[in-house]
Amino acid sequence: MKTSTFSLLALALASTGLTSLPAAAQDDLQRGETVLERRRPELEQLGLRAGSFLFLPRVEAGATYETNVYATRDDHEDDVIWTVRPRLDIKSDFAAHALNFSASADAGRYSDHNRENYTDYAVQADGRFDVNKGGALDGRLFHRRNHEGRGDINSLQGYAEPVTYLTSGGEAGYTQRFNRLRARLSGSAQDISYDDVDVIGGGIAPQGDRDRWEYATVGRVGYEFIEGYEAFVQGTYSWSRHKNDRDASGIDRDSDGYEVVGGLATELTGLITGEVFAGYLVRNYKDSRLEDFGGLSFGGRVNWAVTQLTGISATASRQVRETSASPGFGTASSYTRTLFALGVDHELLRSLVLNGRLQYRQDDFNGNDRNDKVYTGSVGGTYQMNRYLYLTGGYTYEKRNSNLSAAEYSDNLIYLRVGAQM
Repeated sequence: MKTSTFSLLALALASTGLTSLPAAAQDDLQRGETVLERRRPELEQLGLRAGSFLFLPRVEAGATYETNVYATRDDHEDDVIWTVRPRLDIKSDFAAHALNFSASADAGRYSDHNRENYTDYAVQADGRFDVNKGGALDGRLFHRRNHEGRGDINSLQGYAEPVTYLTSGGEAGYTQRFNRLRARLSGSAQDISYDDVDVIGGGIAPQGDRDRWEYATVGRVGYEFIEGYEAFVQGTYSWSRHKNDRDASGIDRDSDGYEVVGGLATELTGLITGEVFAGYLVRNYKDSRLEDFGGLSFGGRVNWAVTQLTGISATASRQVRETSASPGFGTASSYTRTLFALGVDHELLRSLVLNGRLQYRQDDFNGNDRNDKVYTGSVGGTYQMNRYLYLTGGYTYEKRNSNLSAAEYSDNLIYLRVGAQM
């Protein structure tokens, strides 16, 4: 699914003067804080307290207008999607240690294209146990239900409905600091299971070949060579095991891989925070008919507080991802996704935050010559009427160019939602 925020609405609200504090009346950004994270005590959610836990419920409801429901190159069909998004966060405030829970859902109902209806949800528990002054154990468990939007790279035009899938898993890690040296070791596992999908004209497209377990272990060592600057090296070993020994084409899609990177993390008096890294990534497949991958790996995210009211964020990444085992992708073993994104957030008024996003994504298939380029732009805003009610809306434009002409599409989305919180 594509999401965005709607700045035209925010600008209209601003013109009405529906705010009590000028933008200049701000608290200074704290070290490592972004414009979006800035505390606004007169507007922030209060929640409900129960002992050492704070319950933070909220819900958003509204509508999205989409111009190309099926993400097709030609013959676009539009629709209005009615959405509801409830969420509950439960956060602890122990003197030491931490224990948190969250549950959320995202339900969409189409006015005309009922087979596109979806209900996604997610539940998670995470915690931290402080072993000593510089060391802590942490972990999380999660379970999610999602669907693949029509613009998803694995979604085929012949499907009569979106593909739904479940992801369940967990992660555990330990972090220890020794003066300027910090080390971390973690491991994770997740199970991904897909539901079969109906095909236009009758029949079913089995998705069981995609069901798999994914495992990873990560080690990282960092050294703070100057206050606020940490150099680090990180190594990851990961492996994927499919539940079916072979897919419908008789191919064993199990794989193993590793990534070794070096990078720099920084927190410079709250002005610049984030980390960047680069290294080498390898993915090897058990079946010789699937193409292995070896090449440059990079990533990172940097937040820059240009002023007390304006923040810029930049993101970059390069990853190797699984493809569908569907015949629509031939013998492609995977695809390499390279992504660059730039975002701007501006606090126009105390209760009004505007934003804009630009993103470029390239997907190169390993094993065939398909190559996609996706361009996305969005603008938006959120107006906080008071600590209990807010309005948010947005516009997004997305376009995919591909050497596979059937995969090309362009789409426009506009949404408006009202939110309530306690």
